[in-house]
Amino acid sequence: MKLKKRFGQHFLRDRNVIRKIVDSGSVSEKDRIVEIGPGGGALTEEILSRNPKELLLIEVDPDWVNYLKEKFGSKVKIVKGDATKFPFSELPGKWKFFGNLPYNVSTAIIRNLLRHRKVFDSGVFMVQKEVADRLTSRSGKNYGYLPALLSPFFKVEKLFDVHPKSFIPPPKVFSTVIRITPTGFSMEDSELTEFEEFLKRAFSQRRKKLKKNVELPDEFKSYGEKRAEEVSPDEFLRIFRALKEE
Repeated sequence: MKLKKRFGQHFLRDRNVIRKIVDSGSVSEKDRIVEIGPGGGALTEEILSRNPKELLLIEVDPDWVNYLKEKFGSKVKIVKGDATKFPFSELPGKWKFFGNLPYNVSTAIIRNLLRHRKVFDSGVFMVQKEVADRLTSRSGKNYGYLPALLSPFFKVEKLFDVHPKSFIPPPKVFSTVIRITPTGFSMEDSELTEFEEFLKRAFSQRRKKLKKNVELPDEFKSYGEKRAEEVSPDEFLRIFRALKEE
């Protein structure tokens, strides 16, 4: 089938990499699995070989949905849907997530998983190496509002890099496989929205000092002389909570 540029489609063909990805998620017969963006089903086949309790495929491209239905039949459940908006919280119980995430929407998908974190057991994803560097950064130029937002809720680990030659067609950049594990931290959805808006303001003008972007409580006034990229996720959370208490 013809790949579609608008969906950011690059399909993994290296069987060794595919096995390493599924191994990293420790799939067992008791697990419910969601695979995001299965495309031609290469990763799907490897997941099925581990005999999970249930496998749900989320695919945005209707042509690939039809292809997957013909290929796998009743072995999997296939839903045409946009993983950046999909209501994962409607799923029963806890699920492990896998996916070779499209480069152009990978961070939006991960942000949506935070929104539906109550069903999220763990995730192993392939993303652009630059995205992996950003998601795991805690300071400096790669550090931004999203890793600061995710950090209280998720542990994000870089596992291994993947060469462009492992894909059809080869992308122009390297990819990285990451693992995301919940920390157990809890926050109401309304507070999460406030926290995200606070972080967006903090990082909105990166070259300016923090005091120019956000209000700071008295005990954190000294942070006003720093830039956002110099303040750790834990410190941002403490500042936000102190503001809430004022």
